[in-house]
Amino acid sequence: MVIIRLRRTGKKNDPTYRIVVTDQRKSVYSPYIDILGNYDPGTKKIVLDKVKALAWMNKGAKPTNTVSKLFEKEGIKHKLIVIKKFRAVSKEELEAQKTKEEAEKAKAQAEKEAAKAAFEEKVEAEKAAQPSSEEKLKEAAVEEIKEEKAEGAEAPETKAEETKPAESHPEKAEPETKKQAPAQEDKK
Repeated sequence: MVIIRLRRTGKKNDPTYRIVVTDQRKSVYSPYIDILGNYDPGTKKIVLDKVKALAWMNKGAKPTNTVSKLFEKEGIKHKLIVIKKFRAVSKEELEAQKTKEEAEKAKAQAEKEAAKAAFEEKVEAEKAAQPSSEEKLKEAAVEEIKEEKAEGAEAPETKAEETKPAESHPEKAEPETKKQAPAQEDKK
């Protein structure tokens, strides 16, 4: 970003300044793009090329706070000339500001805790309304046991049906014939 700022020149303990256009990221003593004028704080003398200054501000060069004050003294009007006013703050004002900030933090913390408590209550209410996973598992186990008992009651009937065809099976019929065979031998 291009800015308009002061660059110190002059003798030791007797400064004078050049009003220059330069890149904001560069050092104060680095080469500058253009020189707009001079300022001597000892005599309060300002030498300024107003046309160049307005041209650079129209291109987007923003003046520093001190340069803005100098431009205002010279009667230059532009939307980029903004003077920030700094004011010393007393200890009482600092303490009042600290207590106000602490009160706001305490209030914000209380609101967070209240919101957290409300959320926890909501979660507990939802848990109470819906059966828990343990209860679901218990219900599923009870249903499986009932099903197994019902299958177990059906199973003896099927076992009886399975045994009937087994009796008519020829392998099981052989022992009966063996029993009959000795009875026939007795008759002879």
